[in-house]
Amino acid sequence: MQAVIRLYREARRRKVFRTAALYVLGAWAALQVAALMFPGFGIPEAAIRALIWAAVLGLPVAVVFGWLFEIGPGGIRRTAPLGAGETVEPRTLGRSDYLILAAFAAIAVVLVYRAAQDIRETPEVGTAADAIDAAREGGARLPNSIAVLPFANISNDPDNEYFCDGVSEEILNALSGFRELNVIGRTSSFAFKGSDVGIDRISAVLGVRHILQGSVRKAGSQLRISAQLLDEGGRQIWTQNFDRQLANVFDIQSEIAAAVAATVAAHVTARTASGHHPNLEAYDHYLAGREFLHARNIERALERLQRAIEIDPDFAEAHAEWAIARLMGPPLEDEVRAAQNAIDRALALQPQLLRAQAARAFGLLQSRRDPAEAERILREVLAEEPNMSDALLWLSNTFAEQGRADDSLAVLQRAARIDPMHPSIGGNLARALERRGEVREAIRVLERQLDQPRPPLQSLYNLADLHHRLGQLVEFNAAAKTLALRAPPDHAWMDHYSLAGSYGVVGDWRTAGYWLDRQARDYPELEWRDFASALVPGWQGRDTDALIAFRRALDDGGIGIESLPSYVRAWYGALLARAGEHAAAIEVLEPLIAPDTPPVLLDGFGPQYDGKHALAWAYLRSGADAKAEALLSAEKSECQALLAPAHATGDVVHLCAESALLRGDRNQALTLFDRAVGAGWRDYYMREHDVYWAPLEKDPRYRALMAKVKADVDRQAVEIARIDASENFVARFDTAMAARKTPGT
Repeated sequence: MQAVIRLYREARRRKVFRTAALYVLGAWAALQVAALMFPGFGIPEAAIRALIWAAVLGLPVAVVFGWLFEIGPGGIRRTAPLGAGETVEPRTLGRSDYLILAAFAAIAVVLVYRAAQDIRETPEVGTAADAIDAAREGGARLPNSIAVLPFANISNDPDNEYFCDGVSEEILNALSGFRELNVIGRTSSFAFKGSDVGIDRISAVLGVRHILQGSVRKAGSQLRISAQLLDEGGRQIWTQNFDRQLANVFDIQSEIAAAVAATVAAHVTARTASGHHPNLEAYDHYLAGREFLHARNIERALERLQRAIEIDPDFAEAHAEWAIARLMGPPLEDEVRAAQNAIDRALALQPQLLRAQAARAFGLLQSRRDPAEAERILREVLAEEPNMSDALLWLSNTFAEQGRADDSLAVLQRAARIDPMHPSIGGNLARALERRGEVREAIRVLERQLDQPRPPLQSLYNLADLHHRLGQLVEFNAAAKTLALRAPPDHAWMDHYSLAGSYGVVGDWRTAGYWLDRQARDYPELEWRDFASALVPGWQGRDTDALIAFRRALDDGGIGIESLPSYVRAWYGALLARAGEHAAAIEVLEPLIAPDTPPVLLDGFGPQYDGKHALAWAYLRSGADAKAEALLSAEKSECQALLAPAHATGDVVHLCAESALLRGDRNQALTLFDRAVGAGWRDYYMREHDVYWAPLEKDPRYRALMAKVKADVDRQAVEIARIDASENFVARFDTAMAARKTPGT
């Protein structure tokens, strides 16, 4: 005990505690400045962790320094030990003291250097639009970067197109295995397929230094692949022809990738190849299935991938892609189990298959089971293959699930740099920026994706949807028209439906009905076209009429509700609940809705798509209050996270306001409704006669807010009518429709 007391007194004499206190205060001040300044320089808050660790590691250094030295008017002097002589005054520095100070300086330099390195390596939060703009203007390009354009099909058989695309993608994937390369994602590289855009322009848009292009001729068992590597200005720096048997296609792909990688980067190290070459017929089906998966034709993708597996059960990549296809959309429990079995099989065949490992994380994410474990897996995958844009997208989703918005945004930024034209990455990034209040940047991200020969329809739809959420109804209508003019027949639900919605939100029911009627006429194969007649009355709040129209469609078509997709059944169940048939609504909705179901079943206009609230309403109206409480309590927790951002979007805030109203908390419902209006909620005409909100019809605050929304909507409706009067959009649309049906257009 006496020794401890003596140590304490000696530390006080040497002013160690004062030194430590000053160090802590200085570190705290530095961290506060970093928290204030980092966002302005595009550095995410996650980088502050590097400074915190540097500060923690530096504290022992500061304490030891305080024990040995003191700083005064005479500069740095050595603290004399107590009892060392007649005086305990600090003494001048000797040679050994200078060596000790040099060691302290070296330690400080190492700590500062490591902190600066960690901050530099943290993905920047600057907008993706800025990154893409810089690339487009010929600015900074990624070092050791390459984009693989789809190889041209010069065979006599046009059916070989997907085989040529598959060869290109396999080379791209092989290049991604070289850790030193920055390989642009498939979606962005393939965005220029069949266009006459020059190499210099493509390299600028994608921000790369090299472009690989080529051609494939396939005739029976003979294969000729020509490849050439170009620099950013379009000058050829490597070329080679490969004349082989079709069975050697796998070796050719690896050979091309190795030659290109060695040319692009001085030193490269590739992953070890799997060693399994699949059956060629199975490989053919695999390439076709993967192409359907990219096009989000899930049914055809599963069909072709399953055929590949049947032909070659040891084809690990086919099992992995089948699992990913099975997990797309909101999968049901049995679909998740089937996907997991396929992933297990793929990893049993090839334990190091990164795509299968990423698929496992995707399954955890889609089933909402363990986002933290999904994050761990995806980090390991990306450490091996940093160019896998799907893995980056899924990693950002794991962060979002954990409420780590800054980390999610940073990863989306990184993904947008690797795959700037990927519609899902762009859409998620725009939504993340919107939630931060960076609306202009969100719009720019989506608009940049439209600057390509064939803009992705998802980006067009996302842009229209963003304008809708912001309450920019004139821009929403214009974006919906652009979508209608560009969308091919297999995306009919996008164009007619968005157009109808853009008129419905301003109360132009006649025009909204016109486009829904045309949808049924123009696209008779659309799975829910028979029920389009129920939309407008549902949007108007005429729930009974909407239910009658829906049932008439069921009867006329001899359709059983149980045979329809889950979203159509949820729509029907919501109509039942709103029309007062609560027992029937519960019977339809209970198998579809669980307490942990996301607050919104699917995107759509009007209230009828929210199956969760419809089920809660049916419970409340049939006396099953406990079940309603369980459902709404779970949503209350989700809303707390959704409302945390200061710039939560109007549709999200309104959804949570409605949840509060169903729970009986009118005050919170009105407070949130006020916030929703301020955030851009403008669905006045689709909620004017909403049965859920009927309890507030006579509330002065609610009436004032609705009147405010109506005034703004009516103002924008006048502008839309003025634009429509000055152009004949229907004629333009008919011309576009005729062009779609003309071969070669």
